[in-house]
Amino acid sequence: MDICITISNDRPELTIDNVRYICRPMEGGPVRIPWHFPVGEGSYPPERWYVATWHDLTGVRNDGYRHTGIDINLDVSPWGDVERALNLSVFAVDDGVVTYSTMNWSGVPMVVIRHEHEGVPIWVRYAHVTCYLRAGAIVHQGDILGGFADWPGKGDHLHFDMARDPFTREWLDPDILWVDPVPVLKAHLDSDVVDAMLRKS
Repeated sequence: MDICITISNDRPELTIDNVRYICRPMEGGPVRIPWHFPVGEGSYPPERWYVATWHDLTGVRNDGYRHTGIDINLDVSPWGDVERALNLSVFAVDDGVVTYSTMNWSGVPMVVIRHEHEGVPIWVRYAHVTCYLRAGAIVHQGDILGGFADWPGKGDHLHFDMARDPFTREWLDPDILWVDPVPVLKAHLDSDVVDAMLRKS
C-alpha cells in the first residue's frame, strides 16, 4: 500500500494507492460517544441516585471540604449502607484499560481506568468498589467492576473522579490536572438524567 499526505491550499490531502482524498473539518463539532452510567440497574436506575459531594478543589462548594470528583449515592432510605445491602454494582462507563488498582486506598478498594474523552485519554477512578481487576486488564463499556465496598462509619458510595494526567493513589495533588466529572458525564450521557441526579444534592 502506497500512502502519501500532502498539504494543498491549506487543506491536507491523503493519497492511498493513487486515490486522492481531501480532508475537511467535521461539521457540527465532535461526535458524541455515549457512555454507560457508572451506577443504576433494575429498580434503581440512574435517576434514583444523587451526588452527595461535589468536585471542589477549593472547598467553597462543599462547606470547606476539598474534594476531587463526585460521590454518588442511592437516594433510598435508610441512606448510608443501602447500596451494599441491595447488592448493587458499579459499571465501567466506557471501554478502557486498568492502569492501577489497590484494595487499600484509605481503607477502601479502588481502581483507575484509562478511558477516552474527546479523542484523548482520561483517567477515571472508581473508589469504594470491590474490584479485583489488575493493571493491564481490558474493560468494556457496561462491564461490572464490582459491588460497593464497606467503609465502616462512613457509608456506601461511589467516589468517581478523573484527570487528564495519569495517577494512582494521589488525591488533591496540585500537579495533576483534575477534571470535574459532571460536564464529562453530560457530554456522554443523557444530560437530563445527570441534572436530575444533581438537583437532589
